[in-house]
Amino acid sequence: MIRGYKKVFWGIFFTAFHFNFGPIKILPNFIAILIISSGIREILIDNENDSLNMSLKLNNISAFISFITFVLPFMGIENLESNIIFNTIWFNLGSILEIIIIVKLLEGTSQILYEKYNSDLGREYEKKVIKYLWLYSVVVIVSNFNFIFISEAVALVTAIYALIIKIWIMLSFKKLYKDDLKIAK
Repeated sequence: MIRGYKKVFWGIFFTAFHFNFGPIKILPNFIAILIISSGIREILIDNENDSLNMSLKLNNISAFISFITFVLPFMGIENLESNIIFNTIWFNLGSILEIIIIVKLLEGTSQILYEKYNSDLGREYEKKVIKYLWLYSVVVIVSNFNFIFISEAVALVTAIYALIIKIWIMLSFKKLYKDDLKIAK
């Protein structure tokens, strides 16, 4: 289970930070998403949980969508980036999917922690679900307004805010594979 949370941490890390060698992506986003799926599968080996199962299924859908996005330019389909309606729909679909995946992952984690390890830690992760839902919803709403009233400053602030939220989530999962799972009830 600890290895599972380690994979989730690194998967989220690689979705938040992209590494390129010139125009070539060293680690495409869909591979990072598959790393998260692999981590969730490892967690599910020891803990059957409906929320984690839902998170895994939606994460696999997200990996497929990300793969399609990665492959389209190789097929000569690049003009979709200039279509504002397509971009808005694509952004919202990805954002809503990401919110549900992380919420279900945090929810399942809090249930496992509450039942098997430490009830206080379980409650802490239960609170993180609500915080994440509110914080990341602000990113989606502000980004949608920015699609209408295009402002580079707002886009930059929103991107930084979204990155801070991802780092907070990453560190939440890092905490799980460091020491906290050693504390039993």
